[in-house]
Amino acid sequence: MGRHPHAAGEPISSEVRRELRQQAAHPNVVAIGEIGLDYHFTEYHRVSKKDQADTMRQMLALAAEADKPVVLHTRDAFEDTFAILDDFAGIRGVFHCFSGNSAMAAEGLARGFYLSFAATVTYPGAHAVIGAASVIPLERMLVETDSPFLPPQSRRGRANAPRFLLETVERIASLRGLTPSEVAAATRQNTIDLFRLPHAG
Repeated sequence: MGRHPHAAGEPISSEVRRELRQQAAHPNVVAIGEIGLDYHFTEYHRVSKKDQADTMRQMLALAAEADKPVVLHTRDAFEDTFAILDDFAGIRGVFHCFSGNSAMAAEGLARGFYLSFAATVTYPGAHAVIGAASVIPLERMLVETDSPFLPPQSRRGRANAPRFLLETVERIASLRGLTPSEVAAATRQNTIDLFRLPHAG
């Protein structure tokens, strides 16, 4: 639970803040998110940078209070995201659907975050993301579908679905000279560790 940057234009009232606090404290809530910054402005999404930053800061404070990790939505906004994170030492979490390059990956890792890769690693032109997925430590990697968006290359133009995650795992394994089972086992354990899920390793 949290407040996505696309919804950041709506102020958080004291009543809503209390509700968010109660929700965040619930044991079934394992993270605060998606939260973050999205500067890829479209006709659909025109929330100001200031409103997004204010909301992100409120959500990070909530995560710190609840001792929950954050799921960060960051699009065309890595520099400002890192600057805000630097004001919240100790916050842990994951860069959801990572879209940056190796240098941005290093910045995220230096702040203790995981990076989650979607099927963009299967796109021939996604050189920056492919480069990052090839070099970051496997123990800091997650995988995801971002379903129904971003289907694998073999299914471009159609809706994505969780069952297609294997193609992302296979592509990452190929990039790293590993087996899909090795990537799957590592990213599964990383997910359990980050979100403190009640499952055996």
